[in-house]
Amino acid sequence: MNKNKWLITLLALTLPLTMYAEEVKNEPVVEEEAFVVPEPASLNLKPENKFRETGRIVSFLLMQSHYEHPDFDDELSKEAFDQFLKALDPNRSYFYQKDIAQLDDYESLFDDALRTGRIELAYDFFALFEDRFRERYLFALEQLEKPLDFNSDGEFEYDRREAEWPKDEKEMNAIWKKRVLNDALNLKLAEQTDEQIKEKLAKRYQSAIRRLSQTKSEDVFGYFMNSISAAIDPHTSYYTPRQFENFAINMSLKLQGIGAVLTQEDMFTKIVSIVNKGPADKSGQVHPNDKIIGVGQGEKGEMVDVIGWRNDDVVDLIRGEAGTIVRLQIIPYTKAGDGMPKTVELVREEIKLEDQAAKSKVLEVEQYDKNFKMGVIELPSFYSETVASNGNSKDVTSTTKDVARLIKEFNKQNIDGLVVDLRNNGGGSLSEVVNLVGLFIDKGPVVQGRDSGGRLRVLKDTDADILYKGPLAVLVNGGSASASEIFAGAIQDYGRGIVLGENTFGKGTVQSVADLNQYIRNPETQVGALKLTVEKFYRVTGESTQNKGVKPDIEFPTIFDSSEYGEGSYDNALVWDTIKSTKFNKTDGLTEVIPFLRSKHEERKTSSQEFSFLEEDIGRMAEQRDNKVVSLNYEKRLAERKRNDQIRLERENLRRKIEGLEPLKELASEEDSAEDDNSGDATEIVDEDQKDLFLKEAGNILSDLIMIREKPEIAANFLAEQQSRNN
Repeated sequence: MNKNKWLITLLALTLPLTMYAEEVKNEPVVEEEAFVVPEPASLNLKPENKFRETGRIVSFLLMQSHYEHPDFDDELSKEAFDQFLKALDPNRSYFYQKDIAQLDDYESLFDDALRTGRIELAYDFFALFEDRFRERYLFALEQLEKPLDFNSDGEFEYDRREAEWPKDEKEMNAIWKKRVLNDALNLKLAEQTDEQIKEKLAKRYQSAIRRLSQTKSEDVFGYFMNSISAAIDPHTSYYTPRQFENFAINMSLKLQGIGAVLTQEDMFTKIVSIVNKGPADKSGQVHPNDKIIGVGQGEKGEMVDVIGWRNDDVVDLIRGEAGTIVRLQIIPYTKAGDGMPKTVELVREEIKLEDQAAKSKVLEVEQYDKNFKMGVIELPSFYSETVASNGNSKDVTSTTKDVARLIKEFNKQNIDGLVVDLRNNGGGSLSEVVNLVGLFIDKGPVVQGRDSGGRLRVLKDTDADILYKGPLAVLVNGGSASASEIFAGAIQDYGRGIVLGENTFGKGTVQSVADLNQYIRNPETQVGALKLTVEKFYRVTGESTQNKGVKPDIEFPTIFDSSEYGEGSYDNALVWDTIKSTKFNKTDGLTEVIPFLRSKHEERKTSSQEFSFLEEDIGRMAEQRDNKVVSLNYEKRLAERKRNDQIRLERENLRRKIEGLEPLKELASEEDSAEDDNSGDATEIVDEDQKDLFLKEAGNILSDLIMIREKPEIAANFLAEQQSRNN
């Protein structure tokens, strides 16, 4: 399973009032030519004066307003130095030991550089990285001129985070020879020929050099600033002006544009997908896999050639105010090859980013000779209230308003129970989570906060109305963080519902975003924003979720190692602690039945084929966790892949047998499934059915809870049996 197969920039862009497409007259087809590798030459990046001033402002804000009030001393500087190294060369594959020795002179200077504005050291640091990066990829390209040997008995160490820095060029070359061979072997496993492998890798390595050449002074400043912030805590960070704009978009789930998702492929900006009912979609002239080669503003603005541009720079040109015109010069994709370039005129409008908004569905559960209807609300984030650009109050959106609407629809359908699915919800607006908890409880405290001065505050739901009073489950996993943990913790503490799944992430801090532009003398200058940790939050019981997270009432097995994921795995994470409990009214009855619910879950888990598959995967992962190398022998890697494919086939046929279906002889091929494989690891055979497995089990547990409430004697008999056994 490759979670990072595509790094895609989201470009949601919006509905057109008028649009058309026309052929570009007398214009030749743009041919894709091999990228010419530039001669090694320094970018010679220098800090802009506005960055010096920004650094001084940030150092002051961190010392005065951060929760920890950090001292800017040599200890902080050393940690910032280490974080800068990790940002540039996390896998220790570019710098030599001698480079690290040379850079050690900067180790105690990072704090002084920020406070004084003398930040040239970050650019000197990056200049050395630039040289080493370019050297390595030029070396990698040279290796493609040689025959590929897939019969090696060697191994490639793909995780070098804890390895020694290479001592010299000979050792570095040996590492990169294996890296190139591993890249090639992954493609061979995807059934590419040697010629295709070399062509694809050449483009990949050339693109890496090209992306390096597009680095801006702002980027280096961002690396430097975030090395300082990461030395303080993992959730304090600096946003460049572009990142600050994207942050605002993600919080509001809205932006203005044409409605397309873009990525960079070689020299071109390629359309990955089209947002439904957006301007691009309604035009009928823009499609996935089309290439954008030019962007023009208005009806007559200059058409800017964007071939070879950074993806985010192209995005900046295409985004704009609703109601304005943007023209795209496009090479249409066809199965026969690229078509004739054409120009498409679109009118930007506001687009709602539906992927992160609350969604609902109904889960059917058959148990106890009954058919239960469970409502499911999937909530990917806690987004804040915004008003549409048309000013229409009916178009106001927020987490609480959207979830309330979905619950009202469920109430009309007479659902038997409700699952709030917060898996992989990384958090968001603090006020929204307080309001959301209020839909399920009587008025009362939801979460406590303590700032850097020790001052306490209690955030309360002041509305006594309860929108949903029925059986409730909250489904969480290791990706449920921050606001998700506040919600799950409050529901658990009040006894309002049962929390199911994996232990949550463990982010128990509150961040505030300061727009740095307000501190700059020149109001026209854009310098970005600082997100800094200003508060820790605590459950109504007084326990923090920081580092420890929320422990579910019923835990599901997990394939991930908590030591490698979650807050505790981060450098410089704040510690767990407690404060006094605040007064709240806990609902009676749920705590007593949890042992029964857990017992019923264990019974199902023992007899479940899907849970058995998951336990097998957990065992395989435990065996492989400490193995950081992969074979460079094609036959060995192929055998491992075939073994995984056979496991997947056997599993699928077991499912089909249970469902009364004919067995399959082979599984459908997955395009490029092997291209980025490094270890043949067990996550490959953890399929999406296991995510549904947890949701189905949440429905089963809710049905157990419903039956207990309908027939209390079930729980009473169970508890009596438990007590008898204990005696």
